[in-house]
Amino acid sequence: MAQPLVSICIPTRNRAGALRETLPKILAQHYAPLEILISDNGSTDGTEALCREAASRDPRIRYFRQKENIGLYGNHNFLIDQARGEFLGFFHDHDEHDPSLVEQYVRFLQDHPEAGVVCSDWELIDEEGRGLGIRSYPTAPVLPGLTYIEQTFRSGRSSVATPGALIRRSALADIRFNEQGAIGFGDFPVWFRIAESHAVGHLSQVLWKWRQQRQSQSARTIESMARDYDENLSRYCDEHLTRWPQHKRRVARWRREIRRYLFWALAFEVGLHVRTQSQAHPLRAEDQPTLFEILGYRLSPEAFRHAVDQMRMYRTGIIESASFLVILALVRWKIASPLAWATRNAELFRRLLKLC
Repeated sequence: MAQPLVSICIPTRNRAGALRETLPKILAQHYAPLEILISDNGSTDGTEALCREAASRDPRIRYFRQKENIGLYGNHNFLIDQARGEFLGFFHDHDEHDPSLVEQYVRFLQDHPEAGVVCSDWELIDEEGRGLGIRSYPTAPVLPGLTYIEQTFRSGRSSVATPGALIRRSALADIRFNEQGAIGFGDFPVWFRIAESHAVGHLSQVLWKWRQQRQSQSARTIESMARDYDENLSRYCDEHLTRWPQHKRRVARWRREIRRYLFWALAFEVGLHVRTQSQAHPLRAEDQPTLFEILGYRLSPEAFRHAVDQMRMYRTGIIESASFLVILALVRWKIASPLAWATRNAELFRRLLKLC
């Protein structure tokens, strides 16, 4: 039986150096047949020359150059519309992927026709490629779509990520990224829409690596991304309710969970800021830092006040209200140790608060 065509989509802009290193590894995927689509979003560096030269050597590469910047998600949607494969996935120009990733994903989707998308565990690496910890997801290999949505709202974490997933084209259909919406967490509504009618797959193997760079969209403070999270997930709630009016109570719960997750995420950031300032409880070699800890940032006074104001706004119940008062008191009295310890044990608190 002939193997289905897979489209690997690479959106890029002004990262010729990273793409030069990453592209040969993408071309080394074991799977065939494969097409590699590169959409150059108006780069002004050496990206065009690099891509045209690569396309001249490998017929699997299809290179597109945008005359002007069409936006991050505009570029993603352009690639979706150009892709011809039965399955498609996004490979970011600075991440790393196991050469067997596509092969394993295709086999999974063929074995599980009810799944609309599949992803795997991944490893966080720094700009030099040093490992910073494994990101694993305790989820079933095939999760009912609605269960996936519920789990993601509850935890604020998705087992599916844009640069590490493979999507069944028929499941994606006319679903696209919102080009006018906030950038942060803009992929969550896409996975949710797929999950409304399909199961979500997961391989408990580390098949790709997320390279955290300071110029990445993810290299932002929590307080600056909270609004993105709220906007994108709240809009999804509105849209879901128009499609599924019988889910009124469920959507009301999701809205509460948005606020609850954001409160605790911001509480973590406030604690991390205090810990960084006081240098209390520094990271140990065996710790697995979050995306935010590896940047070693400190909030500006204005950003810190904004984080506190957002915490006040997102309080949802007695526990959050009481915790807010305690955190505020510790900050005012400059008692750093409890907050620093809490951030070092964030996963323990996630389990206690059932944010998982």
